[in-house]
Amino acid sequence: MKKLTTLIVLAMALTAIASLAVAGPGCSAKGKAKACATTTAAACTAEKAPGECCLAAAEAGKGCCGKSAEAVKAACADYEACQVAKAEMHKCCAEALQAGKGCCGHSVDEMKAAFTDKVADVKARFAAKAGMHKCCATALEAGKGCCGHSADEMKAAFEQKTEEARKLAERTES
Repeated sequence: MKKLTTLIVLAMALTAIASLAVAGPGCSAKGKAKACATTTAAACTAEKAPGECCLAAAEAGKGCCGKSAEAVKAACADYEACQVAKAEMHKCCAEALQAGKGCCGHSVDEMKAAFTDKVADVKARFAAKAGMHKCCATALEAGKGCCGHSADEMKAAFEQKTEEARKLAERTES
């Protein structure tokens, strides 16, 4: 059931990303037409980044390329989570996944399932970090304490918030 849920999440992320691939004239900040997201079957592992216009719009909380602000922000966040997950993989596995192959003794289906789980974990970490004070998030990254909490307390609280975000995402998807 967990694998099915994570596959559904990936499919939704891919749909959101693919729905943004309607760049028109003047889409980018410099007036160059540029795809605002990838449309490949393995969208999360594709090399095309969201267009400059979509990235700027997401940061400003605005719509872009005919999509709502919420859709643009979600697609850019999904792309970023996919890129972080890809960076956390062995280089050979990331390349194999993009090529639709297995790696390190794992089938392509196992690779896709593991990647989907990794993306969900990254998104949960993003959600947990977004709920923190900026000073605490910075301290956590540096392995330090903040706001009267030790580094260990910060790490434990972050892990708990990450798990809560993951469970919330799983409940929302089902």
